[in-house]
Amino acid sequence: MSEKYQRFSVSLPKDLLEEFDSVLNLVGMSRSDSIRKAMRDYITGIRWLLTPKEGIIVGSITLILDHEQRQGIMDELNELEHQYLNIITASLHIHLDERNCMLVLTVRGNAEEIQNLNLELQKKPEIKETKLTLISTEKKFDQIGKQMLKVE
Repeated sequence: MSEKYQRFSVSLPKDLLEEFDSVLNLVGMSRSDSIRKAMRDYITGIRWLLTPKEGIIVGSITLILDHEQRQGIMDELNELEHQYLNIITASLHIHLDERNCMLVLTVRGNAEEIQNLNLELQKKPEIKETKLTLISTEKKFDQIGKQMLKVE
């Protein structure tokens, strides 16, 4: 049975689309194929984030943000770090250029709290990208991940 397709429109900043097309040319992919793959990856990641988890986990949340997009975003992120003081063990702020910064938060603690922090960060429009990397300290976490990925 063949998959049915539906067309849709997306509005993007011109420079993002140009960069996207440039990368696609390098790897020889079509826009449609790459967007399908990116959407599947995003859906898998969000489903994983929304799946209840138990136990203690460790990892990092890496952010790329435009600190000049809105005044006060750095203060908000600092306040958020204080709200999650029980799971954020360290933070590293790196200036990438005049506007963009990378923030790396190392986390350790309750999986649900780390999940909540990551979702809260993703809601902020100034944050261009987030990457949550988790390493299990308990077997139960590994089992949940394998179930989601349907790995035996």
